[in-house]
Amino acid sequence: MCFWIRSALVGLLAAVSMTAVALAQADDGTYPMDDTMPADASVAAPVMDQPRVVPTLFLKLVNPVEADVEVLLGTAQLTIQGVTLPGAVVSFEGDLVDTDEQGGFVGVIALDEGANEIEVVASDDQGNQASISIFVTRGE
Repeated sequence: MCFWIRSALVGLLAAVSMTAVALAQADDGTYPMDDTMPADASVAAPVMDQPRVVPTLFLKLVNPVEADVEVLLGTAQLTIQGVTLPGAVVSFEGDLVDTDEQGGFVGVIALDEGANEIEVVASDDQGNQASISIFVTRGE
């Protein structure tokens, strides 16, 4: 039993000693010489091909939240506010609306008396489109 414990301690001390030497060499930039790699060779980490993540076009309305809206007859216009992919182009019924750097937009559209269908469209530079239709009833 005593022999087994001594053997285990010797093995542990050898492992600790080798680890300390390796860490010391890593800190001062020297590495052990062997015949597999020349002393002046530099080692670079392999370059991994990372897949390019392309953001997906989206369109979210903040105001109005609901797709069906009823407003009073005295309400002649509706403010529409939302967010899309930064750099996307937004339009209300074909008329362009300004967007900010984060993709936010706000616009006002005139309402006819009665039923109104307003199409909000976002388009990106790849030709993709996202759209939301808002149904507004003015009157009653």
